[in-house]
Amino acid sequence: MFEGIDSLNPFIGVNDNAYIFYGLVYDYLVAVDEDLNPKPNLALSWNIVPEEEPYGSVWQYNLTHNAYWHDGEPFDADDVVFTINYQIGPNYDSMWAYQPYTIFIKSVQKIDQYTVRIEFKNITGARAPCPFGDKLMIPIVPEHIWSEISAFDAGFSYENRKPIGTGPFKCTDTTYQEYLNRNVMVLLANKEYHGEADYGERVQFDKLELHFYLEPVSMLTDIQTGKIDMAAFNAPNFRNLNSWLLSHPDEPIDTCARLTCTSYSIDLLVCMKEDAGANTNPLRLDPAVRRAMAHATDKEFIRDSIYAGYAEIGATILSPIYDEFWSPGPDEIIEYDLAAANATLDAAGYVWNADHTRRVAGPDNPWYPNGELKFTIVVEAELVEDRDTALFLQDEWAKVGIGLELNIVSTGQWNTIVYNYNYDLAMSYWSGDPDPTYLLFVQTTYSIGGWSENAYSNPVYDETFVRCTETLDPEERTHYMRECQRIMYEDCAFMVTVYPYGCYAWRTDRFTGWGDWEAHPGRSLSNYWTANPLYFELTPIDQEEDGGGEVQSLAVYLVAGVAVAVIVVAAVVLMLRRKPGRPKKEEGEIRLP
Repeated sequence: MFEGIDSLNPFIGVNDNAYIFYGLVYDYLVAVDEDLNPKPNLALSWNIVPEEEPYGSVWQYNLTHNAYWHDGEPFDADDVVFTINYQIGPNYDSMWAYQPYTIFIKSVQKIDQYTVRIEFKNITGARAPCPFGDKLMIPIVPEHIWSEISAFDAGFSYENRKPIGTGPFKCTDTTYQEYLNRNVMVLLANKEYHGEADYGERVQFDKLELHFYLEPVSMLTDIQTGKIDMAAFNAPNFRNLNSWLLSHPDEPIDTCARLTCTSYSIDLLVCMKEDAGANTNPLRLDPAVRRAMAHATDKEFIRDSIYAGYAEIGATILSPIYDEFWSPGPDEIIEYDLAAANATLDAAGYVWNADHTRRVAGPDNPWYPNGELKFTIVVEAELVEDRDTALFLQDEWAKVGIGLELNIVSTGQWNTIVYNYNYDLAMSYWSGDPDPTYLLFVQTTYSIGGWSENAYSNPVYDETFVRCTETLDPEERTHYMRECQRIMYEDCAFMVTVYPYGCYAWRTDRFTGWGDWEAHPGRSLSNYWTANPLYFELTPIDQEEDGGGEVQSLAVYLVAGVAVAVIVVAAVVLMLRRKPGRPKKEEGEIRLP
């Protein structure tokens, strides 16, 4: 992992690496298979309760009888009821992490020890159908531990030093110190994992190591030499790996570059809050200015040069990984066209200054009379591609009279600036869950003060979003989702530049069972929604001692004073930077509706 896990607490962590960790340790009601379809997890089956009105408003989940928490306590319906109740009602504001789901949950009911029902509602609070009841990506936590922690502490400060889940891997007594050290974190395979009894899933190795890297080049070296078994690279180092493999064709390394199953996107945000701050430029609120910015953004250059071709041109927050993806037609696309950008600004009354370096608004401009088109863009220092994109836009936009200054800050500073809506523009990135509702939520008015990064508010978008959250018919729902994307694209307040590929590599000399990541995106490291099929199908290859007597890729792990040989698979992730959609805030700074 290129950056450390930012919290062991599944209600606080915000980066993608944290969610990979949560998916290893915790279970959900439902997981996804290698093709991203729902598959059993803690719930062995689920269904709409047909007699409840309106149809689709109540879902029943039939739970496993075989799950135990990692501390030995049995799992049952009480844990599910607690986890849901913990995050709804009066706790909704404090427990912000899973609001795209909990905003639609009215109540939860225990039917018996292994059966629960969840009642869903619409935005107004009235009972309503839920089309994504089989895709609730909420980790289930143990009541006997979390009931001692207030919702406010759980959402803002609780460290969770030794996470206890029911998932396929277990933490150790050294997990918290390893988390602080940001070096290597060791997880043990859960030998009592319920998946084996329930549906034949068993981890066939004993130990998993998460390695944290400061230098991408070091990670490249380590997969070449066999120190690690799998990795996800950024584009430049993936290109270097592929170049090396061309001259080393016999190396036991396979690669895959494809859209991530999380719909990972790189985004240019325009802050839509009118009173954003004294140092911001209100001309960003002018639709003509935003459209000119879009026309002046060469996405092909960003794809080919900044992402080395390992990306696709972006349109909206949903990538083509979703069937509900919307792509602009010939009459809708906002193409890279500097002449069109200049014409748009001309028509809106923006004239060049005397030395032809910047455009200036007219005296009757409703946003900022006589104001100069000069904006500041906030960029995280850790994200090299974001910085390079902003520098490129600085040169491009100058050609149409729009000035751009970079404010390169730490992640913590970015959080404070962006989530307090005190900026003009910002570079960001998002990933989502298996159901598109998750990502479409972030541009609703309902997410302002919480998940929203740009305070976008459009009543037509809101109404369309609400329709797609309570429509069971797949075709009708897809229509509303695509309409949401069209509205988002037209308003140019959330401009997606590219969808970067997940650039993966893995060694084939110690394990079989890697499968086809190109055909089945749910096998990749990006599938962090627990019970990734990959971890149950990786099978160690028996290693023979070579001529020097060295046994390759074995580690020794001491249990109760007995030394046992343990196969280690080292999972390494580089570019999964954040679980976008979780507010990236410092503790105590999150403002919610």
